[in-house]
Amino acid sequence: MSTQSELLAWGSAQLEELSTDSGGASPAAEARYLLAWALGVDSLLRAPLEISSLAEASYRNAVTKRARRIPRSHVTEEMYFRGLKLDAGPGVFTVRPETEMLVEHVLELISKEGIPEGEWVDLCSGSAAIALSLSLEKKHHVTAVEVDPSAFSYAQRNVSAHAHASVGLVNGDATQASTLKDLDGKVALLVTNPPYVPSCEAPTQPEAQHDPAIALYGGGEDGTRIPKLLIERSRDLLVKDGLLAMEHSASQAQTLKEYARDRGFTQVRTLSDLAGVPRFLFARYTEGE
Repeated sequence: MSTQSELLAWGSAQLEELSTDSGGASPAAEARYLLAWALGVDSLLRAPLEISSLAEASYRNAVTKRARRIPRSHVTEEMYFRGLKLDAGPGVFTVRPETEMLVEHVLELISKEGIPEGEWVDLCSGSAAIALSLSLEKKHHVTAVEVDPSAFSYAQRNVSAHAHASVGLVNGDATQASTLKDLDGKVALLVTNPPYVPSCEAPTQPEAQHDPAIALYGGGEDGTRIPKLLIERSRDLLVKDGLLAMEHSASQAQTLKEYARDRGFTQVRTLSDLAGVPRFLFARYTEGE
């Protein structure tokens, strides 16, 4: 049997290419994560120093896949979002730290400014990460909409796994007026991390190229076709002073702010992610009382 230290040294060497990624996990940290996963423990401090042949085989297989730049979430079939363990894999978008910051901004604004009474919705929900975190952290029901059948199946599994959350799932196109028609004029909070990547900003990191295209590209030359359609849809869904929160590309910040203002939104602002990049549109809807 191999020891922890032997396997970690081997794994770190195999994953050396990861060290070339700006902001990526270090090879040593990635090796530790994968060994803990293979052993089924949260920390290697709780694992035996000598590793069974079965766990070693699982670990070596996982490291080999990561060395080929297959996303960790596809290798382990799990990902984490604000402390929530979620099912993941091919066919669903891998959540990013930026989107955790979107939820953080939403919770901060609710705490500081408040929002009206009403329904909460998460459009283009993917794995249901946003909906689940909002429901669990604020003890509020959230309706999550996802159009892609593959991503929707992951959302179903994640909602089932977190039965103490209150999340309703809708398999539909969030840009269409027929979707959530029964919630028109009843929504107090509308959060969305939609497809928004412009075609000219296609991701170059190998792992990101495994994300489904339907979850990435926003349409149109600048990637704002779907975000703009969602702003339009939110006008019908939101109650007076209801809050819209949307993730977007830094290159779209000014365009989407102006678009929201032109369509009756006030208190329109762009908030930044942890790197200081303008990443999130926040606005209140006041027209059409």
